[in-house]
Amino acid sequence: MVEYMEGAYRGRVGDRGEDFGDREGRSEADRRRARAEAAHACERMSVDPGFVKLRRGFTLQAVLLVSSFLLGYLSYLLLSAYARDFMSIEIVDSVNVALVMGIGQFLLTFVLAWVFSRFSDRSLDPLAQEIRDRARADAAAVR
Repeated sequence: MVEYMEGAYRGRVGDRGEDFGDREGRSEADRRRARAEAAHACERMSVDPGFVKLRRGFTLQAVLLVSSFLLGYLSYLLLSAYARDFMSIEIVDSVNVALVMGIGQFLLTFVLAWVFSRFSDRSLDPLAQEIRDRARADAAAVR
């Protein structure tokens, strides 16, 4: 029986005429051994100090960016709902505080995306590349 999940072909063992124990020329024991090696490699990488530093840096960056976005958005939302007199102050002609803060939401979003990109390029991406290279070298040494 052929199953389609999320657009990807997912056939069961035996659907394409292969033997149950010999899929892609490997025995069941070889496949189990390969899965176990991959699991051990993932465990080794998860406790690697560089990976922990990368994960901590990304988490800190994400929390700071999301919280600053939410702070800006919620302040605009709450001021619009409860400080109508303040938001209706005209700055120039028909431009009031509400309009400036509304446009400021778009600017805030683009600035935060730019900051995320710059920080990632400078500190997270080189560390991720170093970890990726080390993992590939370890995988090559095991084979």
